[in-house]
Amino acid sequence: MEREWRPLLQRLAAAVGQLQDALGRQVSIENPSCYLGFADSTLSEPAFLAELVRRSGCGLLLDANNIVVTAHNLRLDPDAWLAGLPGAAITQYHLAGHAVNDADGQPILIDDHGSRVSDGVWALFAEIVKRFGARPTLIEWDTDIPSLGVLLDEAARADGVIETALQAGGADAAHAA
Repeated sequence: MEREWRPLLQRLAAAVGQLQDALGRQVSIENPSCYLGFADSTLSEPAFLAELVRRSGCGLLLDANNIVVTAHNLRLDPDAWLAGLPGAAITQYHLAGHAVNDADGQPILIDDHGSRVSDGVWALFAEIVKRFGARPTLIEWDTDIPSLGVLLDEAARADGVIETALQAGGADAAHAA
């Protein structure tokens, strides 16, 4: 089974390399939200991303909401998911809201960028900053856009989470400052 992901990874790494060469700069690839798992997957998403970084030299745009959505929907451990990432490759963090929908009596999370960041995403974001240090952080809000005050409140909360994590002695605090 392992051979099946290698051609895809090779093609993707080559395409990312071509893009970076054309732009004359590094690009960052974002982890997606997942709603279904692959039945015969032999490589985890973090391992795939780590190998993509190794082969192409790209960066990672780490979306905390997408990790929460994926971990909930696929019954994964977010901390184990993070453990597979090359932290030095992370260039930026994204935070967003998600909707909770019903799928045959089971809650499923949908990355909708249309609400405040959930408490679960804030908690994971704090762990991410402790583990990897501060990075530029963006609140994504694309639908049902609220007043400027709400957006500024979310941004201030992100700043507060980063500050608290760094004061707690995050693993990369010296790098982040």
